[in-house]
Amino acid sequence: MQLWISHLTRYKYSADVSEAHMELRLRPANGGGQRVHAYHLDVRPQTTVRGFVDGFGNHVQYFNVLPPHAALQVVSRAQVETGQPPGSEPLDLVPTDLLLFRAPVLDTAGVRRLARRTRLRDPGSREQVLEALDRIVGTIARALTYTTDVTTVSTDVEEVLRLGHGVCQDFAHLFIAVARAVGVPCRYASGYVYAGAGEPFVGASHAWAEAWVPDRGWTAYDSTHPGLSPEHYVRLAVGRDYRDAAPTRGVFVGSAESVMEARVEIRTADTGTA
Repeated sequence: MQLWISHLTRYKYSADVSEAHMELRLRPANGGGQRVHAYHLDVRPQTTVRGFVDGFGNHVQYFNVLPPHAALQVVSRAQVETGQPPGSEPLDLVPTDLLLFRAPVLDTAGVRRLARRTRLRDPGSREQVLEALDRIVGTIARALTYTTDVTTVSTDVEEVLRLGHGVCQDFAHLFIAVARAVGVPCRYASGYVYAGAGEPFVGASHAWAEAWVPDRGWTAYDSTHPGLSPEHYVRLAVGRDYRDAAPTRGVFVGSAESVMEARVEIRTADTGTA
């Protein structure tokens, strides 16, 4: 599937700020079932953008805006082809910290209760792992209701379970916690999902989980869209949790309040470029 993606992020400040530093993970990854044909980043106010590859293999871009400014805008545009062969990955590329816990992905009584329902006896068996992960998807889909403005990116999984509501990163964090609790390495993925039938999509970025399946490699799981095929996803970054893979994050010098606006538009070959 050919997808054209436009991602706008705009910060507005109640007064001028200075020395803004931003770190972006907006450049889609090559490989893992997707191929990037074009990518462009536009920053206003204009500044020099540099980049590096982090420890998880993510493309990271960063910049500073030193002069006083009352707004900051970042627009990324990408053309990505999905549904490509995933390629092979060596088994030794699974870091042990993808089995460890840290906030907001915690090892709690609620997580262990869900883990017991998976009935995974052999984490080295491909068939058993796939069956267990499918059970986790269904369990979380029944335990949580997708609701906006209830949680934040730092809400931990036990609080999400208590609330029974959350958004995509909450579903992903809970899946990761339960998978790790049964011994399956699992990571957080940020990016985009296109669930349309040819019409343009306008909304926000997305998040899901990827689990390491023996003899198969990283496999995506999304309790907010169970059953959606991999070609509908575009991956930007991966990590232990949201903090490692956030599309944008930054700081500035000043006492002003800030408001962030984000808008994602995705079009297919049938609807033209974004």
